Order: sequence, then structure tokens, then C-alpha cells
Amino acid sequence: MVGVEKVACADFRDVEDLLTNFWRRGNEIKWHKLFEYQWRRDENYCGLALKDDDKVVGFIGMIFSQRRIGDSVEKFCNLTAWFVREDYRGRAIALLFPLFSMRNYTITDLTPARKVYRIQNKLGLKDLDARGRILLPIGRRLFQQKYTPPQMTHDLTTIESKLDGHHRIILHDHKPYPCSHFLATETDRYCYLIYTKLKRKRPYAYIHYISNLDFFELVYRDIRNEILSHSSTCFLLVDSRLVNNRRLPLSFCLPFRTPKQYMSSRLEPQQIDNLYSELVVLKLRTLPRLKYLFRDLRRKIFN
Repeated sequence: MVGVEKVACADFRDVEDLLTNFWRRGNEIKWHKLFEYQWRRDENYCGLALKDDDKVVGFIGMIFSQRRIGDSVEKFCNLTAWFVREDYRGRAIALLFPLFSMRNYTITDLTPARKVYRIQNKLGLKDLDARGRILLPIGRRLFQQKYTPPQMTHDLTTIESKLDGHHRIILHDHKPYPCSHFLATETDRYCYLIYTKLKRKRPYAYIHYISNLDFFELVYRDIRNEILSHSSTCFLLVDSRLVNNRRLPLSFCLPFRTPKQYMSSRLEPQQIDNLYSELVVLKLRTLPRLKYLFRDLRRKIFN
């Protein structure tokens, strides 16, 4: 009999054979991170398994977290690693049905495949973000209000000493993962960023979190130049919703292969960043590209 069961974090061996078949051998250390994250959460499971009697034939990973958004604490569930054996694909959707009972969670999928996107769209998940904004490594300040250049650092000890309690928790939670922390400060405010260094033909820095968007907009050229120099990357990438149509000269938007998705009764897209997700835990690569822009134009013309 085929059914869906929760996978306890301590029992990931039950799905090890399935994940090893889909991910190349030697990547076990990478996908083990889906079951080993230690930040605050109430759940004792890390995903759902599709089982035929005692045989695991499908799995969807679930990365849970609790975040302070505004004045309230919100629960998040980030979907990842949806794998089902080919001869059970007709039952794969059963792994998504439990999501609709999680009414007090914000559910995200930040890297849906095209087929997965279409399925989840029909089930009610909405577009979170379809475009990424690329910040080019060129340009100087022209016709901009005068300001004192901020102090900037990548040193974790210095950053931790200057953060408030909320941001210090974020730093501690993400220390074990391959992401970089950056802080720009002036007298009475700061901008804390977290990014990962990735490569697709050329290396780039993917910003997942910006704590103070007003300050970032004011000094973004200084921040951009410091990150590019420190990380030896060619450009910066940030999801368009995270900069919320701010004026960032010499930047432009391109579409992702498929839009990121979410389901929430409480939060708006601009309140949802990329932290506590597969993008950080697994250091996944996603990059908007010019060819996806041409693809979208063709669809609008011929459909």
C-alpha cells in the first residue's frame, strides 16, 4: 500500500538509497545537511516520504525555521529535493497534499523545476519572484547626495559585535554554511548582508539578505565594490523583490528559468528572503539569463 509518512531528522537513512540514486555518489555530505540543520524550530521531521509498504519510492525535503518578521514570529517551510521513482510518478503529487494543512506556515520553493512549477501553480502556490537583478561592476557616483562613506567589513567577530540580537541570531544560525557575511556601518545605522559565492562561466555573488534597504540604496556602490573585491567575483545578483524597485544605477533585471514560488496567508513577497533555505544550506546555483528573456518574449508573441 502506498502512503505518505514524515521523515524524522534522525532517520534519514530511510531515504538514503533514493537520494543517492538521484544525486551522484560522493555528494552524501551535501544532502545530509537537509537533515542536520540546528536552528530553532518546533518540528522534529525534515521531509515527507512516499512509501510502498516499507520501500521508500519518493521524498520531498522540508527545511523549517522560525523568523521574526516585523512584530511577530513566523513559521517557514522551504521545499527542496522532490524526488520520486519513475514508476511512481503518478503518485508524486501526494507529497504536496499535506502542505495545505500547514495554514500557519509560509511555504517557499526557491528553485522549482519547470514541471514542478506548473504542478504547484495549479495547486495554488503563487509567484514569489520571477526576476533577478544584476549589479554591474562599473559606474561612479554622479549627481548623488553627499554622504560619508561607510565602514565596511567581512570580519565575523567585528560584525557580531555590532549587530542587534535579532541579526546576531541570523549570523549564528548561518555560520556553519558556505555563505559570507558583510556589514556596512555609519554612526547610527548599519546594513547587514549575507551572500554566497557561485560560478556559472564567471563567478558572481548572490545576495540573500539585506537588513536595511534604505541604507543599501544610498551606499550600494561602495558595498558592491567591497564585495566584488573581497569575493573576487564579476558581478552581484539579488532577487528583484529584495530591492523592491529601488534606484540602483547600472543594474538590470533578467528572468529566472522558472519563478520562485510561495504560499502564505500572512506575508507579502518583499517580506520573504532567501535565508534558512536550500539556497544557503546546499549552496545552490540559480542565475537569471538573457535567453530566458527571449523565451518569455516568444511566448507572449506566439501564445
